Amino acid sequence: MPSVTDALDVHALARPDAVALVAGAQRWSWSELRARVDQACSWLSAQGVRPGDRVALCAPDGAAAYCAALAVLRLGAVHVPVDHQSVEVEIAALIDSVQTPWRLLPAPELSSWQLIATAWCDRARAADPLGPGASAFIRYSSGTTGAAKGILLSHASLLERIHCANRGLALGEDDRVLWLLPMAYHFAVSILLYLQYGAAVVFGNSLRATTTAGIARAEQVTFAYGSPYQVRRLEALPAGEDLPRSLRTMVSTTTALDAGAADAFRARHGCTVRQALGIIEVGLPFLSPGAPGEAPGELGQALADVAVRILAPDGQVLPAGSPGELALRAPGMLDAYLAPFRPRAAILQDGYFATGDAAQCDAAGWVRLLGRLKDLINVGGVKVFPLEVEAVLNAHPQVLASRVHGLPEARLGEQVAAQVQLRPEADPAQLIPVLQDWCRARLATLKQPAVIVAVASLPMTGSGKVRR
Repeated sequence: MPSVTDALDVHALARPDAVALVAGAQRWSWSELRARVDQACSWLSAQGVRPGDRVALCAPDGAAAYCAALAVLRLGAVHVPVDHQSVEVEIAALIDSVQTPWRLLPAPELSSWQLIATAWCDRARAADPLGPGASAFIRYSSGTTGAAKGILLSHASLLERIHCANRGLALGEDDRVLWLLPMAYHFAVSILLYLQYGAAVVFGNSLRATTTAGIARAEQVTFAYGSPYQVRRLEALPAGEDLPRSLRTMVSTTTALDAGAADAFRARHGCTVRQALGIIEVGLPFLSPGAPGEAPGELGQALADVAVRILAPDGQVLPAGSPGELALRAPGMLDAYLAPFRPRAAILQDGYFATGDAAQCDAAGWVRLLGRLKDLINVGGVKVFPLEVEAVLNAHPQVLASRVHGLPEARLGEQVAAQVQLRPEADPAQLIPVLQDWCRARLATLKQPAVIVAVASLPMTGSGKVRR
């Protein structure tokens, strides 16, 4: 049965000395990466981990976490990423819900490993619900708008979605990927895709944007994968701290990217900035063209082999141009939800996954994401999606992030309210009236925030989305 880690042998044999991973002082070739992963497999096996076991990996990003994740998969066990920044109660709850006996904590310097056997080890090992050796990956959704769900993916589904995604990304053996997002939330169609196609992974996320830029220059990265927050940080680098000219594409995901930030990044660093929509149940169905002035949520046409429908509340397919719920059919769809277990056939509708996102699709197949259906604000009968208002606020140079929501209003039913996280140098008393004028010039009357409040920070999910 094919495994997502089979590519490790391919690259180690064909290009043993080529760089596979860079993380601080650690710089591994493909042959060294394979050797370290095999050592980790032997260690895990000696501790009692068996094929089919679910292993919760809790570690900061870097060489150790990368090696451990591949070792779990190569052993035939199931990789369950856990955000190491979660509090212990959250970590324990996730491990309990996954029903795993194993919690793996590799030390960042790879000098030691710790495998904690939880209370679940007293129970009999459950059979793989997808068949012996089929399951590979379990990830819990971030729960942005509701209860988090455990998503189960097989090796076969992962490989299908990886190949589909790379028809748009076009990454290969000559690429060096600047990695800026947490692997606990971004792995199945990014990290594993780079492994499959032989692209080197360069860990470059840092509190200092200048440090990130220095790593990018030193490694002459060709591709970067981050969030709108990182796009804005890297666009505002000091003079002389440019990203390398080898960088040809910056992909922004997690939330909508405002056109101003994308255009400024493009002008500063001379590379394309593309918006991506990743959905753990589906894969990577959209990668925007990255044209100048591209509006937030303007995703373009779906990638090849991805089919799109816009659905009415009753499930009927809507005609082109009508807003409704985005539904997708793609290679490598989720295999099941956990707890309670629901297989793919019980989740999909006519082969399509209903995303919970509101969108429009024109006659040419170009899709514009409007926001989450559950976040809809009804202002006197006018439908307002927070994404649209947030995109306007985020485009202001003094706004780092925003969160828009509805408040009860006696006459209209609801009104639009916004919280904004400002740049440190901004004076809220002076800027709030400026932001109100900014919105008046760019939004219809009923879409304009009636209330704007400055906050020190906004709560975020681990995947980089504003928590609703």
